[in-house]
Amino acid sequence: MSQPQNPAQMHPQQSAPAGWIEPPAPEPRASMAERTRATIIWAVVGTMLIGAAFAAMGALNRDVYGAGAFVGDYLSKLQEKDAAGALRIPGVTLDESELKEAGLPEGSSNALLRNAALPELTDLTLVEDVDQGHGLHSVTWSFHSNDAYGQSTFLVKSAGTRFPLIPTWSFARSPLAVVNLAVEHSTVFTTNGFSLDTRSLTGRPDPAFHNIVNVQVFTPGAYIIESTSDFVTSEKVPVLVDEPTRVHEVAVEAAPTDEFLAAAQKSVNAQLDACAEQKVLQPTGCPFGIVVDDRISGDPQWSFEDYPQISVEAGTESWVIPPTRGAAHLEVDVQSLFDGSITPYDADVPFSMVGNLYVLSDGTVAATIKEDNDA
Repeated sequence: MSQPQNPAQMHPQQSAPAGWIEPPAPEPRASMAERTRATIIWAVVGTMLIGAAFAAMGALNRDVYGAGAFVGDYLSKLQEKDAAGALRIPGVTLDESELKEAGLPEGSSNALLRNAALPELTDLTLVEDVDQGHGLHSVTWSFHSNDAYGQSTFLVKSAGTRFPLIPTWSFARSPLAVVNLAVEHSTVFTTNGFSLDTRSLTGRPDPAFHNIVNVQVFTPGAYIIESTSDFVTSEKVPVLVDEPTRVHEVAVEAAPTDEFLAAAQKSVNAQLDACAEQKVLQPTGCPFGIVVDDRISGDPQWSFEDYPQISVEAGTESWVIPPTRGAAHLEVDVQSLFDGSITPYDADVPFSMVGNLYVLSDGTVAATIKEDNDA
């Protein structure tokens, strides 16, 4: 029995058509191990990229959007003397109920929360940012202000996030503080060069001699307070405000200036001249007068050749004129009750006076004088 023939043997081999190019042999498929290795490499690279992104976001949130940076933004506003900008930062301002809750005096004035009263701030440095848990951070910054060095610690709380996962913050405890200021012997005072009158803060129209006001201030800073005007002057009293929501006690004591003494002397002289215009032996409301046993003929004529030179002291309710001696000159004809004869009286009448001095709202000095009954 014959064997089947090979088809290749049955048909002679045909040659390839002209111009035909044999396709390349297919590359062998990657092995399972190679594919797994590539997947692992890409996974590692992806993880590293994601980790780097999160690390960058974490550093950004810490250094740019963190609690320390939040406080730094507030301090920058103070350094730039942008009081309005600082007050817009969440958690800064305090209303009446919040003042009470913070342990600060109710009714404290916000008159010093303005650019003109802000102290100089330099060398701002973040000292530490401590995570206290539950979204609270204790942030400490150091500073220099008016040649004073200090550190202030602020309590900050988380206020949520904004896209993309950027944290927002608010002061958990307001950075404002209060200065309890006693102004002795004056109603005017200046803080870092900004002037105020205690009457505008208390609502009392009449000047008081011992004034106490509570004024809110920004923390931190060195505030220089004095009572200086044309009529009074005081030492400059510095107070370093370095602790938020604390009451800082300050007192300034004003003393009269030469201008005040001159104005007071002028007012006293005017009072004595008004007394001298009265054509009587005992002018009403005046520190001088005389009693004669005989009858007078004609109108008495009072005058002053020299006015008594006054001094000024601080009293309990006003500036006072201590016992001061003077003499008023009197000219009058005196008729004797015995024989009717007339004798000219031309002599000085000594007297002693005391008085009070007030600085009025129009900037003038008013004097009230009376006889010194203890002389």
